[in-house]
Amino acid sequence: MVKRTRDAVADLNLPPGFRFHPTDEELVLNYLCPKTTNSPTPVPIIAEVHLYKYDPWQLPEMALFGGKAWYFLTPRDRKYPNGSRPNRATVNGYWKATGADKPVTPEGRSTPVGIKKALVFYTGKAPVGVKTNWIMHEYRLVGTGNNSNRCKSNGKNGSLRLDDWVLCRLYNKKKNWENELRQQQPSMNQRRQSDNESFGESFEAVEETLSEIEIETQSQLHLDGKIKEDYDWFMNDINFDYINHSSETAASAAAAATAYNGSAVSSLGILSDFAFGN
Repeated sequence: MVKRTRDAVADLNLPPGFRFHPTDEELVLNYLCPKTTNSPTPVPIIAEVHLYKYDPWQLPEMALFGGKAWYFLTPRDRKYPNGSRPNRATVNGYWKATGADKPVTPEGRSTPVGIKKALVFYTGKAPVGVKTNWIMHEYRLVGTGNNSNRCKSNGKNGSLRLDDWVLCRLYNKKKNWENELRQQQPSMNQRRQSDNESFGESFEAVEETLSEIEIETQSQLHLDGKIKEDYDWFMNDINFDYINHSSETAASAAAAATAYNGSAVSSLGILSDFAFGN
């Protein structure tokens, strides 16, 4: 049995035997339209919950009323900042559209005021999720901006913003879904624990890699510092005055040797001429 955090029957003093089985047209005209135009509803019996942040089995206890079906008003987030696709991913799965959209056209009108979309919940990650028995009908208003001709509530008109609010009807095809949930809970907890362990191992691997990079960087910096220190020591130990003096001495010796060699060659030439009578 679902335990609700708030009971509309007690809060609103509803009469015994009260049932809430609105039609598609009644949901859009009497509950969704007033919400978007800040107008009162016939009875505040639909909970406002950010529905897509929760898994479907978490939602019945958040509803204000319902036994086999539960109703919610919820905003829709965009999947991408610049896109128009809504984000329907939850903690443990995602909602997937099924079938064609159905226009909601009240009697006496030629144009629809809303669109009804059927969704099925899948556990896991798309596109390989596992289909469940959770079904949801999502009602949204047609168009954006000022649609006062399409949506009127209690004689008050107002602008409508498409992604601000949608109305959802949630139900499970099996009556014993609570028993199935209790049976599936251990495996779901085990899978969540396995995911957390995998994340922890990945994080430790990244941390170890970063530590190795840090050690290599510090070693390289130490080596660069040692090379610079040795270079500075070597440059400071050199006697540049001695080197300059030695260079000058070497140059003088080379010039003297060159001069001596020239004199020797000349002397040999004179002796040769004398010997051969030239």
